[in-house]
Amino acid sequence: MPLGNAQLPVPTVSVQPRQFNLDTALGRLFADFKAIAVGAEFELTLTNGGRAEVITLPMSMHVVDWRVRTELDISSVPMRIESMGPFAPFRQVGITRLTQLTLPSTRLTYQLFPEAKGFVTQPLAAEDMSVLVKVERKLVGKEVVNNVNYDKSLLTLVYPNGERREAQVWHVPTAGPHPAQIRFVFNDSTVTVRVRSVHNLLEQRTPEAQRQQSALFELPQDFTQFADVGHMLQTVSARRAQRAR
Repeated sequence: MPLGNAQLPVPTVSVQPRQFNLDTALGRLFADFKAIAVGAEFELTLTNGGRAEVITLPMSMHVVDWRVRTELDISSVPMRIESMGPFAPFRQVGITRLTQLTLPSTRLTYQLFPEAKGFVTQPLAAEDMSVLVKVERKLVGKEVVNNVNYDKSLLTLVYPNGERREAQVWHVPTAGPHPAQIRFVFNDSTVTVRVRSVHNLLEQRTPEAQRQQSALFELPQDFTQFADVGHMLQTVSARRAQRAR
């Protein structure tokens, strides 16, 4: 999910020295589960010149055999031009849902826009293939929030090119092995993912369940490919203007 530039992929965050791919990081942190469905809350905090903006959105994620599908429901985002966040351009043309597929086997990512019946394709860099990312873990303490005991860890994602990214992770020891909260901190932004529900898809490995899981990572046949996100936004805006005449 980009910050302040609708031309960039969704959902990544622009940081130095190169763009941070959120789906790659989440896919790696949940990869041990092989096949999992996660319901979560996505929170983006942006700061600029002392001004802060917090955007909180429902999020869902599926991780199956290193493939990652994330969906953000942005319908609650107001259509404010002055917003610092990356979602206002989408809301201004009536888009309410952003979906991204990350497919290491083909080294491609697909950004899907259901209201536009379209998608954008981008190559997946070797550095952003979850299977190649290593994780270093360090327990840094314990916290009690709303009478719930958490273990807090500092995780370092080590990429194939030697790049290192840190993540703060909270875990409830009695609730299972999955993280309860994940936070990435950047110079002018913070991304927090709060896990609300976890479903192990390995419990549903019937042929029909496997077909449904595979369909999550396939492109709808009636979707049109756009050259980039900017082209998609322009096309959808033109369609809306034509219908309004």
